[in-house]
Formats: sequence, C-alpha cells, structure tokens
Amino acid sequence: MSKKRGNNDGSVRQRKDGTWEARFIVGRKADGKLDRRIVYASTQKEVLSKMKQAQADILKDEYIAPSAITVEQWLDSWYRTYLKTNVRPSTASTTYRAIRNHLKPALGKYKLQQLRTEHIQAFIIDQQKNGLRASTIKRNVAPLKTALKQAVQNRLIVRNPADYIKLPKQEQSEIQFLTRDEQKALLELLPNTTNGRAIRFILGTGLRVGELCALRWSDINSDYFTVSQTASIYHDDEAGKTVIDFNAPKTKAGKRSIPLLPSMKTLLSEQRHSQLKRRLKAGSAWTGCRTDQNDNYVFASMVGTALDRDNKGRFLHTYLKKVGLSSRGIHTLRHTFATNWVQSGGDIRSLSEILGHTNVAFTMQTYVHSDMSIKWLEWRSWKRRYTEK
Repeated sequence: MSKKRGNNDGSVRQRKDGTWEARFIVGRKADGKLDRRIVYASTQKEVLSKMKQAQADILKDEYIAPSAITVEQWLDSWYRTYLKTNVRPSTASTTYRAIRNHLKPALGKYKLQQLRTEHIQAFIIDQQKNGLRASTIKRNVAPLKTALKQAVQNRLIVRNPADYIKLPKQEQSEIQFLTRDEQKALLELLPNTTNGRAIRFILGTGLRVGELCALRWSDINSDYFTVSQTASIYHDDEAGKTVIDFNAPKTKAGKRSIPLLPSMKTLLSEQRHSQLKRRLKAGSAWTGCRTDQNDNYVFASMVGTALDRDNKGRFLHTYLKKVGLSSRGIHTLRHTFATNWVQSGGDIRSLSEILGHTNVAFTMQTYVHSDMSIKWLEWRSWKRRYTEK
C-alpha cells in the first residue's frame, strides 16, 4: 500500500514486513542526478513525522543522513584522529582508560545519532551509585563531551546531547597539610635515603612530585634551582607497558627558579655523594648518564632511571603510618610547605611564584585561610584596630 503526495512532498508506503517507508528528494548530486533519501518507521504517522522533520532540516541546512555508526565506533575514531596526536601521551592514556573502562561499556552500543541526553544522564547516575567522586565522574564524561562536539562539527549529528547534562556538584575540599608537630615526628623518622631525602626536599621547596622526578643536577645552582621539565610515569594500556613522559611545564609560570635554603643545600650535597657511591656500585647496570654527572636525575633509582611518582606516595604513606598519622597524598607536602610559608608571614606573591601558580589570587584563595591559627591572628588584629578607633 502506498500513498502519493504532491510534487517534492515525497511518497509513503507500507512494506511487506509491516513497517513504513518514506522517500523524498533533497536536491541534486554533483552529477546532476536527483538526490533521493529514505526514512523508516513502525507506523505511518511516525514515518510522516520523520520525513517532515528531515525536510525542515534540509531547508535550514541541518539535515544529516541516517548513519549506522555507533558511539563506540565514533569514540575510537575520535581518539585516534583528533585526540591522541594532539595531547601529551599521559593525557591520551588517561582518556583511553576512561573510554575503555567507562564510556564504551555503558554507552558504546547506542547509534551515535540516537544517543540522547537522558542516556548520558543515566550513566552519570550509575557512576554516582557506584561511589565515584564528582571529580572522577567529570573526568570520565569529558572525553564524550569533546567527541560529541567534534561529531557536530563533522555533521554526524545535529546537536551535542552532552550539552544538557547535569554533572554532580564538586565540593571544594579543605586542603590537607601537616602540623608543626606532625612534620617534626615525620622528619625524625624518615631514613637518610634517596626516598627520605626526596620527601624532605618537597617539604622544603614546595615542588610538585612530577617536577621532583624530572629534576637533573644541571638544574641545580649554588643558591637556587630551576624547574624546566616535569615527568609523568604512566601505564600505556594500548602498548601494554610503563612509559616515562617528560614535558615542559604546562604554563609559563611553571618554569621557575626556587631559592635553596641552607638545609636544602646540605641535603643535595648528601644526595650527590650517595648517588656517586651507588653509581660505582651499580657498574654496568647503571642506565643513567655515564659521561656527565650533571645529566643524571637528582633523585634517581638504584640504576639511574627516573623515580616513579606513585612509589613516592607509597613511601610517604608507610612512614605516616609508622608515625601514627592518617594516610595523606604526596601533594600534602606541597600544601604543608605553602602553609608554613604563610604562617611565618612570608610574602604571598613570592610564594605564588615559587609554587608556579599562574596568578596570586589562586594562591591566596588556597592558602591564606587554610589554618585556623591564621584566622585567629587576623581576627585579633582586626579586633585591636576596631577597639582603638
């Protein structure tokens, strides 16, 4: 059974299997022949609606022909073509895991053009039910949002359904740092080894752990040292191996010089002496630089390779536990350095430069009110000024 319509209005017919088909013309091809399109639906009303929508989209130049490509196929294509070659390898690896472990299992089987906002929202809700933090959920959804944005630009879909999702609210957590007593207890127990000295060095300079792992002796001067690169040690799931990725700091502020206190100079002297002995002991097993000591990493492994940042975290956890303190991440040492600086009355702009922050406002927001003792001193100062008026 078929239903004829006016010129250029298309035609509708019922197929042998009971479904409905609408044929219509969208213009002419490059060779001059008519460009005919077909849409299908389970009812006559639905197929007419689809055809009208397609014809309206054609008038607005928004028509996209139906495609069988799935979300999984598009994510794979987007990752290879648009992401992998344009970001740092460590970023690509993190994105690859989010796609493989989260997005594909939940959304991969949908056809790209049939993916709806409610499908993505259901995925977010499931992630929340599974106990994932808001920051982790946001990180898992980010590749999908970017891939769908590219799909719109490539005219594979008309709109990005991820534009309308509601992500869980991220609560700004209070920064963690070690009190003076906790620092004293930890420092007294830390061994005089490469790992022990590395922990002390972060605590005394505010370095990021990736910056510490990439630090070379050529970066060390008599009164200061320069941060010129950062190391990311990650597992490349595609290649199935662990990789060390060295890059320049992400921002201009990240490349900086940091003054060396006398205690840090002494620590570096001890580390250099210890490394020279270890290098002689390793002999041919030493994989660091043999011809120029200055090209070796300051805090290297037993054979001269860059240290694994995760091992630093595990080492810190072990000694915090021995001291009787709760487990805290390696970044706690950086926070502690900054808190010590603020509590001692140091200049905030100088602190911001030492930490490699892009602007002073971020440093102030993060650290100036991080400790109740600081708030108490500020309150007493304000009260005294107010009373004197």
